[in-house]
Amino acid sequence: MKKQLFATLTILFVSFLALSQAACSRDSQANNKPVSSFVHEVNAISLAGENEPVNFTWKENGNEMNLTTELKGKVTFLNFWGTWCPPCRAEIPHFVDLLSTYSASGFQVVGIALERDPNKEMELVSNFVEKQKMNYRNFPSRKYADEFAKVFGTIQYVPTTYVIGKDGKIMEKIVGGRTKEGFEEIIKKYLNQ
Repeated sequence: MKKQLFATLTILFVSFLALSQAACSRDSQANNKPVSSFVHEVNAISLAGENEPVNFTWKENGNEMNLTTELKGKVTFLNFWGTWCPPCRAEIPHFVDLLSTYSASGFQVVGIALERDPNKEMELVSNFVEKQKMNYRNFPSRKYADEFAKVFGTIQYVPTTYVIGKDGKIMEKIVGGRTKEGFEEIIKKYLNQ
């Protein structure tokens, strides 16, 4: 009986450790400030409901951009992440590589950073994006994440990645980090639809 209890507790503990390494809990609120390069500020948000196209607008090089237009005809990973999160940092090189391989086929990544320090959010994300040579848009904005949560549920753990189909609708939700091969399977599945 003691051996069974010990084995069960050991399995639960190992499972907990695996989960805790696969995703990080989010915390604290942040605000928006001016941004540069691949880091952008969200201006307006429009979320209609589950299985409806996801949309928001932002300023990029002085022009107003619209996510619905950017998503059209592409498979998109909408990735909620944080510079402070080990599983998030681990999957960023996968996104960079996969984007280099599949962008010409209609794949893209959009990052939404959920930082813990609202006073340093823009600086942290901008510096991190530059250092990691992240080749995709990033929004250091809890404003968008919180609006998104009103319709689709709270982003409790990062990384959380929504797979958005060519029609702009959410196809899958991935909580926790994945391997490059795991992400590649998902990309191929939706690119071939």
